[in-house]
Amino acid sequence: MNIDIREDSLHLLLTRTFHAQRNMIRPRLLEVGLCVGQPKVLHYLYDHGACMQKELAAFCNVEPATMSKMLDTMEKNGLIKRMDVAGNRRAFHIVLTEEGLASLAKWEKICEEADERSLQGFTEEEKGQYRHFLNRMYENITGK
Repeated sequence: MNIDIREDSLHLLLTRTFHAQRNMIRPRLLEVGLCVGQPKVLHYLYDHGACMQKELAAFCNVEPATMSKMLDTMEKNGLIKRMDVAGNRRAFHIVLTEEGLASLAKWEKICEEADERSLQGFTEEEKGQYRHFLNRMYENITGK
């Protein structure tokens, strides 16, 4: 069987670029006191405010038990806080703390630096087109 694998195929280019950027920024997680997966949780809490653990698990596409372990670590590190839900002893709202907000701001700065490096030499128009194309691709794939 002969398989035609093109080095300029879109999926390979996207995958290679994603991995290169991730490898550039992931080691810097420790600089801001975060672990893999935690920035996504902080982003969600920043954008949506207090929420239930099951919402976070669904958003992050992980099992509730996995999310529980992550939240335990984040709470221990002062990034989030669990608050009782009135009238329900078993339910908690997850909220972002000031320390979590500060870590998110530092992480965002790292990501902005990575974006700047990634888009070095692009015109503002090209940057806009690139974002537009990526959003269209996402919409095509997800239907959202």
